[in-house]
Amino acid sequence: MTLSSGADDDRDETIRVLDAAGFAPYVDSAAHVYGAAMVRGPEQVVQRRSIITGHLDRDGFVAVTAMLKRDLHGFGYGYPGVPGDWWHDVVTGAMDRTAARKWMSDVFELAELHVEPAWQRRGLGRTLLQTLLDNSTSRTVVLSTHDRESPARRLYRWFGFVDLLRDFRFPGSSEVYAILGLER
Repeated sequence: MTLSSGADDDRDETIRVLDAAGFAPYVDSAAHVYGAAMVRGPEQVVQRRSIITGHLDRDGFVAVTAMLKRDLHGFGYGYPGVPGDWWHDVVTGAMDRTAARKWMSDVFELAELHVEPAWQRRGLGRTLLQTLLDNSTSRTVVLSTHDRESPARRLYRWFGFVDLLRDFRFPGSSEVYAILGLER
């Protein structure tokens, strides 16, 4: 799949679906895209690189990348969530039992979705998210995003994601998140 890379550029943006081994060479670039998109400092980029590397071991890992030539401009990834994984257990523990059974028993956890600022507002995030959804088979998809109005929240709403938890703080973080879910 290709997307036009912009009016000034006649090259194509290539969207690729990758497994963990295919995505591993892009971890450093992905951490830098994360840092630019989330306006994070170098220490947080290094920390995110470590987190992304740890996620490569998850069964069912699937990633999508947006490349122009050899440069990564956007990416997303996730994997089936299972009890015993930190994020899965923290989110499940914050839900009531009925909601946890509904949302977290057959779930694809969308761990990351980021586009470099210069490439935002071109439909790239929408294409990456749609491609990830098309390549996951779980009954539900769950993610966390900052609990404020943003282009990301509008994108998720456009796809039909609903708020599951608001004003949520992960252990050790002061940032406020919303947990969103999509039934398939």
